[in-house]
Amino acid sequence: FIFFLSKMLWKLKILIITPIIPYPPYRGDKLRIYNVIKTLIKKHDVKVLSFLKDKNELNFVSELKKLGIDVELIKFPKLKAYLRLILAFFTKTPLQVIFYYNKKLMQRIYELTSNENYDIAYFHIFTTMQYHNAVNNPQTLKVIDLTDAYSLYLKRILEFEQSILNRIFFTIEKKRVYEYEKISKYFDTVFVCSKIDKEFLQQRNIHANIQLFENGIDTNIYKYEEIIPEKHRIIFTGNLPYFPNRDAVKYFVNEIFPYVLQKVPDAKLYIVGKDPTQDIMDLSSKNVIVKGFVEDLKYEYLVSEVNIAPMRFGAGTANKIIEAIALGVPTVATSLAVKGFDENVKKYVFEADTPENFANKIIEIFNDNSIRTNFMKEASKTVSYLLNLDTVIGRIENYLFERKKNKRESNYN
Repeated sequence: FIFFLSKMLWKLKILIITPIIPYPPYRGDKLRIYNVIKTLIKKHDVKVLSFLKDKNELNFVSELKKLGIDVELIKFPKLKAYLRLILAFFTKTPLQVIFYYNKKLMQRIYELTSNENYDIAYFHIFTTMQYHNAVNNPQTLKVIDLTDAYSLYLKRILEFEQSILNRIFFTIEKKRVYEYEKISKYFDTVFVCSKIDKEFLQQRNIHANIQLFENGIDTNIYKYEEIIPEKHRIIFTGNLPYFPNRDAVKYFVNEIFPYVLQKVPDAKLYIVGKDPTQDIMDLSSKNVIVKGFVEDLKYEYLVSEVNIAPMRFGAGTANKIIEAIALGVPTVATSLAVKGFDENVKKYVFEADTPENFANKIIEIFNDNSIRTNFMKEASKTVSYLLNLDTVIGRIENYLFERKKNKRESNYN
């Protein structure tokens, strides 16, 4: 009783270090850390330390402060960062890590952890691992939220990349990342968002304590709604400059969609996401509409008959899948796209790994209205229960509380 009472009363003091301002939450990495912060501040004292890369980002900070989030920015000199990349070829450090090195951020972490008793130093994504030794308090629990295994991402890219120059580049970078990930040993805990990433890193023995921290969904926004969708409308959502998303869209348009159009000539694919690249824009046609950025992503899901995730490589778990399921929108995905999900989530996804099978799953959904009204209503209820933010992050809160308690006791002993 005393233990649980102390958890209710104890407010953790948490410093979050992230290289990206977590707003607007329009892509996977921003959305994850945004959800973490807005959930943690309900109970705990949270400060966010990040980079200011552009003056326009100051507008994003004001939006975060409206939510009661304490954000401090360190100016990021882009020119110096790009110049460092030139010298990077003579080192063994991954390019992204060199790009995000900053003495002022290192110094600020040192000052904050020296002068204030932070319970947790929460580092977000692998480029921040280099700042681990700036934490100047042995009582502070250091955690690194890798989100996904970047080394696994590079491994999968090499399985598909055909350009000789790109293969040489990614091979060199993969070797550097594999070595660099060993820095995780300086952290108390490593978080990843999927079982596949966790198993991959465990097999490589990068850390003895790798914890599963799934992506959650805001069920106040993403909840089942009965709405009549547009007939034969297909949606793909994602951060479009992200290479696995670009590959997935082109794979669908070039190899899967022709099978759909043979049987359903009026089918339309809507590509939704921020900053579509030129190769994505070039896919536009009568049946392929590149919408780009939209204010209301939820609406785009709801008016679509089918959501797709034809991923061929990548890592982590796709928000595009759990968001659609929570809304009750049937989703067709490759087995790789759902590989990191729990079986209780995977069973609600229509899996297909060949172009023809993928197309047939879409057509099956087009022809059976009961999938959306019955099957997906059950799916929404289950996924919303398992992956709502309060549940997912509540598990992490309990974990951090116990780890911090154990660390404090071991230091006293």
